[in-house]
Amino acid sequence: MFKNIVLTIYVIIIGIAIGVAILSNHMTEAGIIEFGNTALVEIESDILKPETVTGDLAIIDTSDTKVKKDDIISYVTLEQGNAVIRTNRIEAIVQDENDENIYSLKKEDGTIENIDDSCILGTHKMTIPYAGVVLGYIMTQQGFYSVTLFPAVILFLISIISFAFSLLKKKDKPRYHY
Repeated sequence: MFKNIVLTIYVIIIGIAIGVAILSNHMTEAGIIEFGNTALVEIESDILKPETVTGDLAIIDTSDTKVKKDDIISYVTLEQGNAVIRTNRIEAIVQDENDENIYSLKKEDGTIENIDDSCILGTHKMTIPYAGVVLGYIMTQQGFYSVTLFPAVILFLISIISFAFSLLKKKDKPRYHY
């Protein structure tokens, strides 16, 4: 029974480690995990509450950049000089003097943010509750160590101790000779 539990936990740990390696290989310079036309984006605000909340994981279709009013999109914006990925609902679409679309998005503080087509990553297809927090954590070095490496070492030590105790029990049993 103990061996089965340890083996199951090892398989889970190895699966997580392989998953992190695969996700890391598909991460762009902007920190977006992309698989073909699908991107994984962590929701970083409660602006779309109750549909999504901070920490959810949004599945984004990056091939779908033709958007309309009320679509939920993920986009790149600048905040304090840094590129940040946001997910929000399009409140309005207007055309500028060059016939380019300008998309208006309401921010949490009530102000309006305007972006153009070049900022849009894609449209929202699905949300996985709180998976963004988990994924964000295990993608860090500290998270990887605490979820995979440390538990594996602890299980290894427990297995060695268990093996040593089983050897001691066998040594203490009387041997019968026939």
